[in-house]
Amino acid sequence: MAPVTSAFRLEAGEEEREIRIAEGTATVGDRKVAYREIRAEGGGGLVALEVAGEILPVRVFRDSNQVSVWCAGRTFEIRRKSREVETRRTSETDHGPGLLAPMPGRIRRISIPRGERVTKGDVVLVLEAMKMEHAIRAPRDGIVTLLPHSEGDLVDAGAVLAEIS
Repeated sequence: MAPVTSAFRLEAGEEEREIRIAEGTATVGDRKVAYREIRAEGGGGLVALEVAGEILPVRVFRDSNQVSVWCAGRTFEIRRKSREVETRRTSETDHGPGLLAPMPGRIRRISIPRGERVTKGDVVLVLEAMKMEHAIRAPRDGIVTLLPHSEGDLVDAGAVLAEIS
């Protein structure tokens, strides 16, 4: 499996930087920084990062194509750089944006269990957020290979809800 690589533009006040992320390493400008993600129990959302032995609490909020990240007392705005470099993944791990939590919420129903075949457009699960139900649909035909959460679980914005291969 090839490592995931994403490119973002990070804005904090007047400061703006390009960031490239590959599993366990972030490249900020020409500087590489090793990190470790710390997630909520049960494989939930990101709650902290460990950088150079220091644990930094993190809160992530997604709104359309913009993500706000609170870390170390500062808020950062992250925007995708461009569609071409947005995310490069192998076909086995590619999961379209429909299988990421668009906002924090609770998983109300899992419609297609792990190991089952799906057709593009099938409702894989239902996420309840802001007193509304959001159908999370398969972006393509395949088999559900990952469902890291159970019905009733709370998830953060951007959390992986399912993977289809």
